Amino acid sequence: MFWYFVRHGETEWNKERLFQGATDVPLNDTGRDQAREAASRIQKKGISFKKVYSSPLGRAIETAELITGIKRDEFVIDERIKEMFFGELEGTDYDLVKAREKDLFAEPQKYVNCERKKGVETYDNIVGRAGDFIAFLKTQEKNYGPDDNILIQTHGACMRALLINLRGTALKDFWNIKVGNCEFFCFELKNGVLTEISVDDLNINAPGGIPFK
Repeated sequence: MFWYFVRHGETEWNKERLFQGATDVPLNDTGRDQAREAASRIQKKGISFKKVYSSPLGRAIETAELITGIKRDEFVIDERIKEMFFGELEGTDYDLVKAREKDLFAEPQKYVNCERKKGVETYDNIVGRAGDFIAFLKTQEKNYGPDDNILIQTHGACMRALLINLRGTALKDFWNIKVGNCEFFCFELKNGVLTEISVDDLNINAPGGIPFK
């Protein structure tokens, strides 16, 4: 079976480079166009999805609807793939805050197993819940055929947490993982073994992909 992980399309807060976290910011028109472009690329490759898992946030659900053509009532909504909570930082300038709050962002491996600062979720928590979700997906292999596809609709920071689990990336490199709007990552699960599959041709801004206009 194949797992397609994708981040939601652009929102106004993405455009303005503001922390979103658990705040339910909707897609903007560019984000909807990105999702429709992703749907077109998926269709051209003949990919269809047996199941959709989505974050409960509206920007994720709408992106998944536009990509798959499947109605949200058929999605499995899972809190484990919701965006990282940024507490008091939600709605504030991403670049300024990252420069000012270095203890939260410069060394992610040190912001673990501790009391939350400014309400920001700790990295061990988000990586842990992402890992729980991956472990759950692995138990589902028996329910699918070898060529079946599932879509996992998530967010930027949560995608990083998922990829840390999937790739074994060090926690210190959390923010070095690049995740664009409507960017896909694909993994094949076969007999319990995961292999990452290149899907640059699905991605709007990836090397080898067709730039989004």
